[in-house]
Amino acid sequence: MINSTGKIKILIVVPTLECGGLERNVSIICNNMDTGRYDVTLAVLNNARPFFQITNPGVKLVDLHIANVRKSLFAILKLAKQIRPSIILTTANHLNLYLAIFKWMFPKNIKIIARESSIVSVNTDRAPLPWLYHWLLRKFYKNIDLIICQSDYMRSDLAKNYKMPAEKMQIIYNAVAIPEVNTSDKTETSPAKLITVARLSKEKGIDRLIRAVSLLKIPYHFTIVGEGDQRAALQDQINASSLQQHISLAGGNEKPFTIVPNPDLFLMGSYYEGFPNAMLEAVAAGIPVVAFNAPGGIAELLVNNENGFLVPDDDVTAFAAAIEKALDHSFDKEKIKQITAQRFNINAVMQKWYKVFDGSR
Repeated sequence: MINSTGKIKILIVVPTLECGGLERNVSIICNNMDTGRYDVTLAVLNNARPFFQITNPGVKLVDLHIANVRKSLFAILKLAKQIRPSIILTTANHLNLYLAIFKWMFPKNIKIIARESSIVSVNTDRAPLPWLYHWLLRKFYKNIDLIICQSDYMRSDLAKNYKMPAEKMQIIYNAVAIPEVNTSDKTETSPAKLITVARLSKEKGIDRLIRAVSLLKIPYHFTIVGEGDQRAALQDQINASSLQQHISLAGGNEKPFTIVPNPDLFLMGSYYEGFPNAMLEAVAAGIPVVAFNAPGGIAELLVNNENGFLVPDDDVTAFAAAIEKALDHSFDKEKIKQITAQRFNINAVMQKWYKVFDGSR
């Protein structure tokens, strides 16, 4: 639907605006949307604890006050009938699948575009009743008009495991929001300053990062920025290894790269990643990365010897060796910043989104 001013109407639906990569990217899209060209409504199923703010005055924010996705269908349908959008952009896999199953209930002239935020097959294997979730995806996911993938790996996964047609998928890399950094400490002395920014959940692999740094033979301090349900278990692991003087759980922070002045390396421990947003922000700040070559988009971002080192997946000993190698490597941090800013420029990424929106009306 095009409104009286000639704008294409878009309804974006997201479960929450809490801290996370999915939510970060929804906020980036909304805050950079050309609302002179598009009439945009952002519906948040439950916005009780927002971490990210929508600062674009042209984006209408609606809190549906829905406890979970399973109870959201009729609220989304009601809002869609009120707004009469040309496009519904849905942004989380379980929400994407939910709307795919019930797409028949929406007006036929509404195109549903789904943005995927993880590797679907891997994520599904870790879900409750994975056999049922896989079956539902194979049966209903083709109802989606277009799926936006964050990486080539993600697109290949959908094609291989769910027979998704190539014409129903498109890659749009995440845009980078250049993070605020702390440059107050210019010293080059040890100990080495290591940092990771991640949700403290099992899939982020913080446990194997702790095992890796415990093997280091050099002075270091490792700061872990983030919160999550694994905090107590990770603290127990740190205590059991007597690493309290070397590793800190710093908690969540809206500006995570301001906590450690001029970190030497960013460590990436994830077991899988759709596209690693925190890692993208690290290289945007000129911080080299050591990462496991896990399933997902990590290898599409990290270039050996240029912005970090990629380590065989789950080889903790090799990871420790790569940290020491990276600390001795002469990375061109300004070049890392420049290449990242060019490759993941917000304006270029938004132009790709506009092409999708204009082609779906």
